[in-house]
Amino acid sequence: MQGYCLGVGFELALMADVRIAADDAVFALPETRLGVAVDAGGDLRIAREAGAGWAKYLALTGRRIDAGTAHRLNLVQQVTGAGELEGAAHSVAAEIAANAPLAVQSVKRDIDAFADAGMGAALDRVAMSAALTLTSEDIREGYTAKADRREPRFDGK
Repeated sequence: MQGYCLGVGFELALMADVRIAADDAVFALPETRLGVAVDAGGDLRIAREAGAGWAKYLALTGRRIDAGTAHRLNLVQQVTGAGELEGAAHSVAAEIAANAPLAVQSVKRDIDAFADAGMGAALDRVAMSAALTLTSEDIREGYTAKADRREPRFDGK
């Protein structure tokens, strides 16, 4: 990951097995600032990796964090200079690919089964929250305010 990794981009990154970031990467879940719930489970994945407190802090405030903070919170496994990012990613991929395929597949499946226990039900809840907020007046206000370059005035409707 390099540069801005915001919203659904951050959520997609959190779905990866291994995450390597350039030192210029910036991460955030700004959805609540726009009037919508986090809709792809990024907040749940942050809770799993960094704890519920950090997940709430990041998702409820929409604050941005840098690559070093993301690394400290276990949201990325490695931080490298922007110029070395592609090489670092290829190196890790090659290291994994050199291992026994059945063992790699088994380890991935087993870890995913453990780490994602309960994730299905939680993602169903996330989908309902997203549906409710995506049809709200708050989301219209959030995007209108962003376009008008002003602070939103949410009514909770």
